[in-house]
Amino acid sequence: MRLQAYLAQQCATNGIRRGQIPSLLGFSNSAKALRRYDRLLQGGLEDVDLVARIRACPLLAGERFDEVLEDTRRFIEASRREKALAAELRARAEFVPHLWVIHERSIPSPIFVVAMLGVDTFKRVELPEKIAAQTSTGQQLVDIAAMLNEGLRDKAYLCSPFGRPTHVLFRDTFDHAYVYDVQERRFTGEHHEPIRVGRALLKIK
Repeated sequence: MRLQAYLAQQCATNGIRRGQIPSLLGFSNSAKALRRYDRLLQGGLEDVDLVARIRACPLLAGERFDEVLEDTRRFIEASRREKALAAELRARAEFVPHLWVIHERSIPSPIFVVAMLGVDTFKRVELPEKIAAQTSTGQQLVDIAAMLNEGLRDKAYLCSPFGRPTHVLFRDTFDHAYVYDVQERRFTGEHHEPIRVGRALLKIK
């Protein structure tokens, strides 16, 4: 049984109405308490204080609260792993070689621009058709280096909220990339792992 169903069962068994939950847990601000309670039911188990308050309330906790809480944690973690695997398999299937810009900052400023336009807008550069059509990786590296050396670094999408570019990766496969050093103006090495792309989220309260 998951936590949401268990607490709903406890409320039904003990005749607890939703509006009574904040006072049972020792909160004075009912609206704020219920928002926290709803987040917990949706999987926000990191609210340690709220978990402790429920555990200390016999009417809500009952005899199986900790057992159900742990089951819910395992379920959430398994779901996250499953979603991550599905996302990676989808990304692998849809992969197309491209350039990926590494900047001096990992956290953008201002962040709202990236939240609205997406990380790819400032990081991903599609290969020109002529380079993409090359069958020789060596020739692709020569052509990409020439393109970058001719001024790609100065284009607007490389002057981004992430700061100045330091490297450009030529991602020829999902798990591999050649590393172009912006300062040295040449390819200097290889990267042997997938690129983990984060998200910039803007929350308006």
